[in-house]
Amino acid sequence: MERLLKWIGIAIFLGWTIALLVNYSIYQHVTLQLTLIHPVIDGILFMVLMFATYLFVWRTFRRNNSTASIQLAVLGVLSISLAIVFL
Repeated sequence: MERLLKWIGIAIFLGWTIALLVNYSIYQHVTLQLTLIHPVIDGILFMVLMFATYLFVWRTFRRNNSTASIQLAVLGVLSISLAIVFL
């Protein structure tokens, strides 16, 4: 099961990266005012951050289920809060 979860995370990361590269022409027309570097690079950096978070929570889950649940709850509240603030 652990190997399956790991491969799912890798597949999502690679799929998102490929989707960004395939839709590069769309991202060229996105305004650069709201990006740090470039829309495509920002998207890839975002997925690297999400993949690192996934690996962090996954490793915590292997050690202690309750701690991983708390981490997911805190990350969820933080994500929703940031989405509301930057909306």
